[in-house]
Amino acid sequence: MLEGGLRMMLRIRGFEDRLLREFAKGDMPGFVHTYHGAEPVAAGVCAHLTDDDIITSTHRGHGHCIAKGCDLAAMVAELYGRETGLCRGRGGSMHIADFGKGVLGANAIVGGGISLAVGAALAARVLGDGRVAVSFFGDGASNQGIFHESLNLASIWRLPVVFVCENNGWAESTPAAYATSVADVAVRAQAYNMAGVVVDGSDYLDVLTQAGHAIDRARRGEGPTLLEAKITRMRGHYVGDPEQYRSREQRRTARSLDPVARLVDATDLDVEACKAGIEAELDEAYDAARAAPWPDPAEVERYVLSEDRPHRELPVAVPATAQGGSFVQAVHDALAEAMRADPRVIVLGEDIAGGAGLGAPLEGAMGGTFGVTKGLIEEFGSERVRDTPISEAGFVGAAVGAAMAGLRPVVDIMWASFVPYCFDQVFNQAAKMRYMFGGQAAVPVVLRMAVGAGLRAGGQHSDTLQQIFTSIPGLKVLAPATPATAKGLLLRAVSDDDPVVFLEHMSLYRTRGPLPEGHYELPIGRAAIKRRGGDVSLIAAGAGVLLAIRAAERLAAEHQVSAEVVDLRTLSPLDMDTVGASVRRTGRAVVIDESPPRCSVASELAAAISEAVFDRLRAPVARITAANSPVPFSPPLEDAYLPSVDGVVDAVLTMSQGPEAERTGSDP
Repeated sequence: MLEGGLRMMLRIRGFEDRLLREFAKGDMPGFVHTYHGAEPVAAGVCAHLTDDDIITSTHRGHGHCIAKGCDLAAMVAELYGRETGLCRGRGGSMHIADFGKGVLGANAIVGGGISLAVGAALAARVLGDGRVAVSFFGDGASNQGIFHESLNLASIWRLPVVFVCENNGWAESTPAAYATSVADVAVRAQAYNMAGVVVDGSDYLDVLTQAGHAIDRARRGEGPTLLEAKITRMRGHYVGDPEQYRSREQRRTARSLDPVARLVDATDLDVEACKAGIEAELDEAYDAARAAPWPDPAEVERYVLSEDRPHRELPVAVPATAQGGSFVQAVHDALAEAMRADPRVIVLGEDIAGGAGLGAPLEGAMGGTFGVTKGLIEEFGSERVRDTPISEAGFVGAAVGAAMAGLRPVVDIMWASFVPYCFDQVFNQAAKMRYMFGGQAAVPVVLRMAVGAGLRAGGQHSDTLQQIFTSIPGLKVLAPATPATAKGLLLRAVSDDDPVVFLEHMSLYRTRGPLPEGHYELPIGRAAIKRRGGDVSLIAAGAGVLLAIRAAERLAAEHQVSAEVVDLRTLSPLDMDTVGASVRRTGRAVVIDESPPRCSVASELAAAISEAVFDRLRAPVARITAANSPVPFSPPLEDAYLPSVDGVVDAVLTMSQGPEAERTGSDP
C-alpha cells in the first residue's frame, strides 16, 4: 500500500521537477503551475477511483491527471501545444483533460470544476452506474459563490461526490488566514448538512484512509463529503513567481516540509530505480513532444461545434392535419417527446416540479413560471424532473457537468436577465469545453429562458441578451416564432451534442398556430421564408417575425409593396445562404432585432449582407432595433423602446425614395 502510494508520488514529483527544468529553457508556451507539496492528496484520493469515476481539477492539475492515469507523453505534448497532446494543443497546462480516464478537465477558473463534479455525480445518480465524482480545488475557491451553491445542491440531492479542498494557505498571493473566515474550510460542511473532515495532506496514509471513507460513503448513496487536506505549497503560485509575499525563511521552511521525502523514509522501495524509470519515460515523452507536429493553423476553428448530422425534418408546409396549439404547449410537448425517447434527458430548474424533492409533487405545481413543465413530474418522476434552489450558477454548472458525463439536461433559467448569475458556467464552461479539450467533450445541454419586453416587467425581467449569446463561440442560439417551429427546434436542440440557448419570447407563449403531433426535428442553422415577396426582405427571429408579417401586410395593403419575410429561427449559426438569396432577389433589406443596436445581431446581419450581396443592394441595409437603453417600465417608454410596425414601414418607404431608387427608376 505504501509502496504503491510512493511510486505514484514519485511519478508526480518526477514530472513536475522535469517540467521546471524544461520550462526554464524558454521553448514551452503559456503558464505553468506545479503540484509540489500536494502529491499525497492526488495519490491518496485517486487510489480509490477507477477509470469510470470522474474528477475535475484546477490550474494546478498535473498531479491529479497523473494519479488518475493520464499518459505522460500526451500530457507533455499538450504542454508544448502539439497536435499529439491530450487536447490536441487547444488546452495547454491549465486545461488538460482525458475523458477516457475520467478526467473532465483541469479548470483555470477558480472553483470552475466544483459544479461540474456535482453534475457528473448527478449523471451517475440518474444513470445508476455506480460512478463517484471528485472535485479538487484550492482554499481560495472555498470563498467563491459556486462553492457554496454546489455544496448545497449536492447535499439536498445526496449526490455521490467528494469535494477535496487542497488548502496550501495561499490563494495566489493572498494568505488564507486573511481571506477565509474560518481556520478550517471543512467546518463549512456543517452549513450544508454533510460530513466535513480535515486531514494532514502531507501524510499519504491519512489521506488514503479518509478519502476511502468519503468515497465509500458516496458509493453507498450516503451523500457528499467535504475533505480538507492541509498541505504546504513548496513553490510559488506559478513557475517564475518571485514570491515576494513570502520571506526567504518561509520559502525555505516550506521546501523542507517535503511529503515525498517523508514517505521515502517509511518504505523499502528502491527509490533510485523508480526515479530512473520515470526519467527514462520522460526522456521519451519530451523527445516525442518536441518532434510532434503543431496543429494545422487552417483548423483553428475545429472542435468549436460538433459535426452536423441528419435530422427528422418537418415538411416546409405544415400538414393540413396538424392541430392547433399554443407556444407553451409546443415547448411542453417537445420536452415530453424528448424524455420519452431518451432516458438520458432530464429537466431541471426553479419551481418546475412543485417540491418533488420532498417526495410526491405538491398539488397544483406551477410547472415553471409559464407552466411549460406542468405534468412532467407525474410522468417522469423526481429523478428526471428536478426542482432546484434559487442558485443559477450552481444548477447551470451542474447541468453542464451532467451533460459532459452522459446526460442531456434541459435547464429552465426563467428569464434571460438572470443569466449573469451563471455567466461563467455558460461562457467559460459550456461553450469552451469541446474546443479546449480537443473535441473530447460533448456538452449536450439546452438552456431555456424567457426573453423580451412588452409585458411591463421592467429592466431586470425583459432582456433578450441574444447579442451576448451569439458572440460566444461554441454556443448555438435558437429563437422560434411559432408553436410548430418551437417544438421542432427544441426537439433538435435536445438531441444536439452542443450547448444550445433556446430563447422563448414571453409575448409568444399564448400565441397559437398549427402544431403537428409526434416527434420531428427542424434543422439548426437554417432559416425559413414565411412570406414571399419581391421588393424588400424583412429579416427577423422570434417575436420579430410576427412584427415583420404585420408590417408586410400593411405595406401590401397601403403601399402596394411586396415584402418577403425571412424567419431566421437560428441566430447562431446564421443561415446567410437563405438571407443572401432573399436579398439578392429583392435588393433591399430591413433587419428587425429586439436588442439595443450596438454590437447587435442586427449589426452583424447588416455587415454580413453588405459583404455578401453589396452589388445587388439598392439601398443601405436598415436596422430596426430596440432603443440603446435598459428596458423601461413606464408603458409609453417601453413602447418607444421596442421595434414597431411603423418603424419597419417607414424604413421600407424611405428606401424607395433614396438616390439609388431614383437613378434606377424602381420602387418597392
